[in-house]
Amino acid sequence: MSSSRDRFSCIIASLMAIFSFISWTLFVNHLVKTAHVSQGADYWVDLARHHTYDLCYYGCNDCLDVDRIEEACLMTRKVNIPGVYCDASKIWTWADRYPLECLVAVGNVYKYKVLWWKKFWLGALWLLNTLSVGVYKIVYAISESILERTQYRPVPWRRRNSSTPLLAALTVSILTATVFPSAAAYRCTQMSPAYDQHFINADGSLYGVIHGWLSNCYDESYLCGESCSIATSSDGRKSCDPIWCPLPRLDKPTSYYVDSAAHRVMSCGFRLIKTVPGLVDKRIANPRIEGKLWVKISVNHFNGSDNVFEQVQCLYDMVEPP
Repeated sequence: MSSSRDRFSCIIASLMAIFSFISWTLFVNHLVKTAHVSQGADYWVDLARHHTYDLCYYGCNDCLDVDRIEEACLMTRKVNIPGVYCDASKIWTWADRYPLECLVAVGNVYKYKVLWWKKFWLGALWLLNTLSVGVYKIVYAISESILERTQYRPVPWRRRNSSTPLLAALTVSILTATVFPSAAAYRCTQMSPAYDQHFINADGSLYGVIHGWLSNCYDESYLCGESCSIATSSDGRKSCDPIWCPLPRLDKPTSYYVDSAAHRVMSCGFRLIKTVPGLVDKRIANPRIEGKLWVKISVNHFNGSDNVFEQVQCLYDMVEPP
């Protein structure tokens, strides 16, 4: 009799678990197929303009992660429209350097990426099908209780041993001036002030500025205390380990990278001056200048009567572009 009840409960629980599995799978599949993004076309065009083309043309405002400038420029190469140049490295000196077709195409790249992630996380809901096992167990237990109302099966309570010994710990902070060897260097922005160096060509028609804000830093470790633990043995001995704390140090200041870049600028036919006679707002849009030289170079204009100034192109080619 008990065997028949178990078989009946097992069948009912299995049917409910299968129904739960199929229903949830169909529901999630519907969510994934109908997933969409609510933003309109203008939103993605503006995103492409400001987060891709503007970042590639103007760079960032004294940011630490200068590598994202190159990533933005490379994204403009992902779109291929017949008869239209979308590669920002080819059109950065043009008057119309925001072709609408390119903005739409790059915006679609962002849109598809957002949509892909949305579908990915919706697809992750399939993992909840594992709850079908829980449905099986619940239905099985309910069926058993209905079919066996008169029986009471006490569940023995096992008391867990909670006598695990705990070790008492005592931390003693002892400040010292002991210095440990330095670690790897990294970019930083707070250890040295921003630094500018202006330059001008021979006839004064082209001038600009080398702007630096990045420095080279490293962490120097110093002994800042001890961590001691009291032993539980009868002798009362305690063991101590040193605590090392990082201390940021300046390796090369901002001026070092500006001066290094200045030698390359002078090789393009410029001389260094204290101030410039006008507005400088046209960045040389080679992201490797920020990525390799750690400076930004801007000039007053790009084009002459014939075409792009030869000296402007020289500045662009100071570092091999991506």
